Amino acid sequence: MPAFDVVAIGAHPDDVEASCGGLLAKLVARGHQVAVCDLTRGELGSNGSPEARAVEAAAAARVLGITTRVGLDLPDGGLDGRDPAQTTAVVRMLRELRPRLVVAPQARARHPDHVEAARLVRRAHFFAAVHRFVADAPAIARPTLIHGLDYDPMRESFVVDVSAWMEIKLAALRCYASQFDRTAGARPTLLNDPAYLERIRMHARWYGDRIGCEAGEPFTYAAGIPVDDPVAILAREAGT
Repeated sequence: MPAFDVVAIGAHPDDVEASCGGLLAKLVARGHQVAVCDLTRGELGSNGSPEARAVEAAAAARVLGITTRVGLDLPDGGLDGRDPAQTTAVVRMLRELRPRLVVAPQARARHPDHVEAARLVRRAHFFAAVHRFVADAPAIARPTLIHGLDYDPMRESFVVDVSAWMEIKLAALRCYASQFDRTAGARPTLLNDPAYLERIRMHARWYGDRIGCEAGEPFTYAAGIPVDDPVAILAREAGT
């Protein structure tokens, strides 16, 4: 399998779309090789089934233009950032896909699985480059690791302008009808609250406003971001 430019990792199907769907659609449009990894099948979801969510996830990937989506079938509700077997599974995935950039869940999150997913990815990110960890799968150069927005606000390291891709992001999320449609017989949840997708749009507007655009997605990066020419990157033209 060829190396990927980006692998976005979520605890459950639909997490990646909510966190960084705009970024992924933008990167695909720019010719980058993008893959998604769902750590679990979402089998504890209040609505839908793992089988239905798999069909929805495939449809959402098509909307974003993503052709590679893998699932690790780790236990929903049982993600554990210190579990050696789970770490090994994520390390093997990273070594197979060989990404340059990994987009992981935010460390501070409402859902315990999202918190553990962030820890798990950070641990696997380190050991993916350690040669004697999983000796039968060749180690890779450690990719860049960033974290996307979860339910809680974040103090971002940078914001990506996704104004032109916001409707694609929302269309991908709407593929998860079992999660976001409050139809007759569905259990009421935070996700199928009719205001949920509007909150996704509201957050994008807020972060977009921070960089002067219509819609933005925020990300954190633990290290410093090297800047060669701050005038070219940050300074506005005179009179604007």
